[in-house]
Amino acid sequence: MNIPKVSAQDTTLTVNNVAGGKTTFPVPSGMGIDINVPGLHYNPRYWKEPHKFMPERFLGDWPKDAFIPFSQGARACLGRRFFETEGIAIMTMLVSRYKIEVKEEPEFAGETFEERYARITTFDQGLTTIPVRVPLVFKRR
Repeated sequence: MNIPKVSAQDTTLTVNNVAGGKTTFPVPSGMGIDINVPGLHYNPRYWKEPHKFMPERFLGDWPKDAFIPFSQGARACLGRRFFETEGIAIMTMLVSRYKIEVKEEPEFAGETFEERYARITTFDQGLTTIPVRVPLVFKRR
């Protein structure tokens, strides 16, 4: 998914080229620009092993401008702050009230921890990481 933007003023964009040098592009006022969000989110320049499920990558210092699931700037998602607050509240409530486990399925009987980990951390690439089907069991604490 790309995010369409329009240049508010004349500017230039400088990017690395395939030869290892820099290329500068003029961007006149009013020109349409598409931000390739998945390209940014999976760019190995910013993310070590970008296609690997590694939520711990967000614990320390990480490139804040290279992860824009809510867009950026004046027209970014109005619900971002609400979601970030409400999402944490909901997750806290669920984890405090339920023990959450991956459902045991006969077709996966006998798989090792590593095999299970690989299966449940597989994802599809979209605007953000989209987990594959992982049936969960919620047991009241």
